Amino acid sequence: MFDKYFSLPATLARHQSAPLARERERFLTHLEAGGTGRQTIRSAACYLLRVIQILGLRRLRDVTPKEVEHAANRWNKLRNEDSQYTTGQLGVQCFAQFARQFLRFQGRLKPPRIYQPFSKYLDDFVETMSSELGLSAETIRGRRYRAADFLKWYGERHRRFRVVRLTDIDAYINRNCARGRSLVTRHSESGFLRAFFRHAENRGWCRTGIASAIQSPPLRRELFEPQGPAWSDVQRLLAATRGVEPADLRAKALLLLFAVYGLRRSEAANLLLTDIDWASNRFTVRRAKREGFQQFPLSPKLGAAIRLYVENARPRCSFPNVFISLNAPFRPLVADSVSEVVSSRMRRLGIPSRHSGPQCLRHACATRLLHMGLSFIDIADFLGHRDTQSVNLYARLSTHMLREVADMDLIGAL
Repeated sequence: MFDKYFSLPATLARHQSAPLARERERFLTHLEAGGTGRQTIRSAACYLLRVIQILGLRRLRDVTPKEVEHAANRWNKLRNEDSQYTTGQLGVQCFAQFARQFLRFQGRLKPPRIYQPFSKYLDDFVETMSSELGLSAETIRGRRYRAADFLKWYGERHRRFRVVRLTDIDAYINRNCARGRSLVTRHSESGFLRAFFRHAENRGWCRTGIASAIQSPPLRRELFEPQGPAWSDVQRLLAATRGVEPADLRAKALLLLFAVYGLRRSEAANLLLTDIDWASNRFTVRRAKREGFQQFPLSPKLGAAIRLYVENARPRCSFPNVFISLNAPFRPLVADSVSEVVSSRMRRLGIPSRHSGPQCLRHACATRLLHMGLSFIDIADFLGHRDTQSVNLYARLSTHMLREVADMDLIGAL
């Protein structure tokens, strides 16, 4: 591997004879497979020689980010002592970056353990959500984060969880009102904490009645205010995404998945190349909020969009995901990156919508299905809902559906 990037015998020997040669070669191969440029790989190889020297890595061991930071500053100090020209912080940043990437690739970058008060309660809560309730990974992550943050806040003030009171929860939720925390944030916090304390009461960790007493701040939502764009604006968004640049080809496929099929952003991000059956014109979706898979017919427009993207824009890499970052090092798109693909294009076109991103296109898709006359059960199944409760929201915010109800002759039907 080293001979692909270094030709001078002395330089090549220095890289080959230094400790952890095989581990460094595997890391450089990983960078190469991810699309990293030749010059960057050469720089990485040179920095790694200094990394293993400063850290004293004769063999792999666990290293903390703080240790990497100290090593980078020590290396910078040593090289400035040996040169009459002092250097800045760019080299320090590169040293630390390549060190972290190398150690993370080897599974040896270990962040310092952060003390979590009442950790056994938090672990039990997470385990229950995963194994017994079967909640989605995103829901579990959100509830865990909020419960952990509350337990840290509470642990700084009290030693025993059993004596927690409703006034403590109110103080936590209202702790930063003066700094402009939004009503929506406080509303979601209340819901997450209600779920945690419902679990805590079932386990007998605290007194009963706390969960039911947690009141969420009311969110005022206009009855007739749609949460997504009008369908005409969705069509305008799709029509405007017709370029031949890699970003346009990728965005076209994503937009169709959200607007026509109503996928969630995590479901699109987790779509694999093997999930597309070109022979039978079908593709498979791993549902985020219910178990199992769901198959959809591959429409001609979506099929053409995905094929154009895969053949002309998708980077050649080892990842099985359909949607990949466009710049090296290549990696699968995460949910937030998928959202930005949609939000940025909606903002650019000035599309009016209360929200932006994949969720609002999913909302527009559901509302259109309602207007087409599909039943709540069919729409819930199409969108991957557990039940029809979520679909009721789309009907409540649809003036078309409300007018139909108002025009019904309820008296004559009796």
